[in-house]
Amino acid sequence: MQNHKNNLYKGQSVDPIYSSGKYFEDPNKYSKDAQYKADNFLKIFLGFVRQYNITIHSYVDVGCGSGDITRIISSSLKKEGFTFDIMKGYDVSPHVQTIRHEEIKFVHGDFCESDEFVDLVTLFDVFEHIPDPIHFIQRVALRCKIIVFKIPLDYSLKWAHRDFHYKLKKGHLLFMDSVSALNLMTLAGLRVVDYEYAHPFLHPSTRDKSFRQKIILPFVLRLLKPFFFSKILGHSSLFVITLTQKGLCDIDLTDYFE
Repeated sequence: MQNHKNNLYKGQSVDPIYSSGKYFEDPNKYSKDAQYKADNFLKIFLGFVRQYNITIHSYVDVGCGSGDITRIISSSLKKEGFTFDIMKGYDVSPHVQTIRHEEIKFVHGDFCESDEFVDLVTLFDVFEHIPDPIHFIQRVALRCKIIVFKIPLDYSLKWAHRDFHYKLKKGHLLFMDSVSALNLMTLAGLRVVDYEYAHPFLHPSTRDKSFRQKIILPFVLRLLKPFFFSKILGHSSLFVITLTQKGLCDIDLTDYFE
């Protein structure tokens, strides 16, 4: 118990609900959102790397879950002309040991305890489950140049009215709007270079949409700026591109400030 408390204080503890495999008893959990997440990642990321002529030869998806997002992003980047020496998915849940792919290695383990160093890491819906998110992000940042996040924007008036308890059941420990999410990136020592709002109800992969998802939410979104929409109603995420200290040293962002 004492070791567990020490690890938790250091930001190195993994909640047993994830390491035991209970969270992913269904290996395909959240797979239906994989294409939506990958498409929004590609939308923002490809523009960024082309603008600054960045080459990517190694990629790790941390908290890869079912592995579907890892596969889609890896395949899509290869189609865009990127060549990879390393493509991996990391997860602390033991289910990842059953995932097989001829080009991607899926690793059962903690990326922050590894000796990896890669060009790109994706963290999609991960750090809001971590008790010490800033320290966790800092440890990930030591092992890469670029981190792209997908962050759920839970801190809306709608969910505040419900007192957030429904999210606690999903394992969320941190509730953010876009401002607090971007501030967290800076507090973790990262440089935010771009971000984009995303709304899953707009994506074709969202099946069995209700009338509210098909008609009402898209109509309201046309009336409001994305920030106000996310702040009032939720139903939004933020995709954020950040550079680590190593990334800032290696990537020329001179044009960024002009």
